[in-house]
Amino acid sequence: MGLGISREALPSPLTIGNPQLSEKFNLPRLTTTLVCDDIDNPSISMPLTSTKVQNLIREAEHKLEVQDVQEYSQSIILLQQATILGSAYAATKLGALHLNPQNTLTASNYLQAAGYYSIALKLVLMIPCKWWDLKLLLDIISDGWYKLFRSRFDRQRDLHTWNHGIKLMKQIDKTLKDPNFIEVLTHKDNEKWRAIRINLVFCYALTAEADNDYPLALKLYQETERIGSCGLLLADKLIKKAHTKYRLLESRVPRVQPVCVQCGFEAKELTEIWRLLVCPKCQIVACCNRDCLANHFKYHQKFLTN
Repeated sequence: MGLGISREALPSPLTIGNPQLSEKFNLPRLTTTLVCDDIDNPSISMPLTSTKVQNLIREAEHKLEVQDVQEYSQSIILLQQATILGSAYAATKLGALHLNPQNTLTASNYLQAAGYYSIALKLVLMIPCKWWDLKLLLDIISDGWYKLFRSRFDRQRDLHTWNHGIKLMKQIDKTLKDPNFIEVLTHKDNEKWRAIRINLVFCYALTAEADNDYPLALKLYQETERIGSCGLLLADKLIKKAHTKYRLLESRVPRVQPVCVQCGFEAKELTEIWRLLVCPKCQIVACCNRDCLANHFKYHQKFLTN
């Protein structure tokens, strides 16, 4: 339906008391999209909750296919109910619907989208990481947060929402980088893991660039490249984009010590560093203002005449 959300993330009914059916439906997989009533014992989570969530999501998706304004509004309500019951899948779908509405009469609302993507990450964080659905997590990060940072957010206007998203992403990233988490990944999950980390680090780099912290942005774009290709097209394109970004920003980073060669002023704040004037003649020192630069030029002139 063009929402960028995997159908494999859609929860299956919880089946209790039948080991064969439990194995067939991969019972713990429900916890990848739904916060269980008993997180420590998902196999005994209340089946009524999981069945209710499944029915809400399926009814909502059916109403979305009808392409009717009233049905569309009703589908939003159903997904909200599923989100309240702990469905990260439903929260992600709500984020996608508010970012790119399927109904032509419904306006996009990027702030509401960010709100639902925040809820989705918070619900994922409530689920034991060994049951995380990496495809759903990739949808949240790449189709949600990355697109918000890239084309919807304004760093000054949306500062709080932007920073809140980064904070949640770093909490997710902390778990993703845990060796105990990485060592149990299958080959397929490893591809998704790389794709998620590529998107995460690229978002950190975009944030640093928006703050004019070019040295940090360069470091993060390099880190994006070092993660390496994952075989997923959109994520691999970000690696190439990170390389391009690095080349463009490299020339903006001062290659000199942030100290005025004439008066000894030491620039400590980022804004002060960017105001330094690099000597165009020797390109190895900087001055804090034009007067100091003019005095430094006299040194060059004296050197040439001797």
